[in-house]
This record gives sequence, structure tokens and C-alpha cells, in this order.
Amino acid sequence: MEHYLYFAEGGGANATTEASMFKASRFVGVEPITATTTGIYFKSPVGDVDATAGDLITVTHADTHATASSYHRSKLIAEAMVEACNAGPHVAGSVISVIDMDTGKHFGAIDTIKGDASFGIATTLDS
Repeated sequence: MEHYLYFAEGGGANATTEASMFKASRFVGVEPITATTTGIYFKSPVGDVDATAGDLITVTHADTHATASSYHRSKLIAEAMVEACNAGPHVAGSVISVIDMDTGKHFGAIDTIKGDASFGIATTLDS
């Protein structure tokens, strides 16, 4: 049974790319882009005619990769994505707010990094 993952940038979800929702089955993976950004990738529902990597949620966060007692934020984001994709109850059409900057509701381990001064997201949709 399919469920959906919701992301909102914090602009009120009233304009293009301010909010997005993806089928959990379209989740591809998580990748550290820089020390302060992590990408969450989804397979695009369109034909990928422009050869991009699909749909991308870029998460901005603190630089913790060099701290011995802390992991790079991408590890926490990856853990949260696995939990969100496997979350129950598996009711067709259920929605999980992974990162919602409008309400401050964040899923799993992502909730522990929301206090980062630079924490936020940006959405890039394949066209």
C-alpha cells in the first residue's frame, strides 16, 4: 500500500515548489552534497528528458562532519528517510510530514537537527 512523503519550504505552501509530496516508492536515496547540504532524491514522474537526477530536496544544516562525537547530518537524514518510507500504518494514501517548515513538524531524526541555525530546505523538480 502506497503512502506519501510531504516536504514544505516554509513559504505557506501556496506557490510552486514551496511544498511537494512524493510516493515513498519513488525515493531513490540520500547524498551529502557539501558539508552543510544534503540531497534527498526521488525518481521523477516525468520523462527525465533534460537528463537531471530527478526531483531533489536540498536540506541545509550545520556542518558537523568533522566533530568526533557527531555524524554528518546526512546520516541522520538518511535514517529518517528509511523510517519514513517504512512507517506505518500502511494505509493507502497516508501522508507523512518528513520536513514541514510551515508547521515545524519533522519526522524522526530530522527533528533533532531542526535547531540548526541554517536548517531549511529547497525543492528542485525535474521538468
